[in-house]
Amino acid sequence: MLDSQSAAFAERVWEVASQLGNNAPKIADDMMEDAFPLTCSQARQEGALRMLRTGIITEVKRILRTQDDAVGQADFAEVCESFAPLVKDLRSKSYFVESAAEYVAIPHLIAEPELLDDARRFMRRKGKECLDEADRLDALFAAVTSNDPDAARARQEVLA
Repeated sequence: MLDSQSAAFAERVWEVASQLGNNAPKIADDMMEDAFPLTCSQARQEGALRMLRTGIITEVKRILRTQDDAVGQADFAEVCESFAPLVKDLRSKSYFVESAAEYVAIPHLIAEPELLDDARRFMRRKGKECLDEADRLDALFAAVTSNDPDAARARQEVLA
């Protein structure tokens, strides 16, 4: 996608988001046929429409996460200076709120603490899921790299 097309796509994402909310799957479903008619037609013929949709949803999520809310954040920081360093240290400009099923910009999270609470709980749960999966990978790594002859034989069987 050319830069001008990317910019136009991002602009359209924000237009649709203003109508449907920041729900990436809904936005993608609403706009993908209009944005990529030939690609959708070809993907449908090749049985790859679901994969295309997944890619478009991923791009929509990226656009929603990188929302440029510098003005809103700066204005809020002026109202309450104690929040400014906390907001500055955040890695994203919006976070997923499960109850709303959409990404919500930080100024809105600050304005509605119940949404902020939902976003932080969701992020913690996802973090725990990642740590649990890392623990399982650690256990697999330990088993695979052990000196156990059964582990060596199993590795050879996998490669065969």
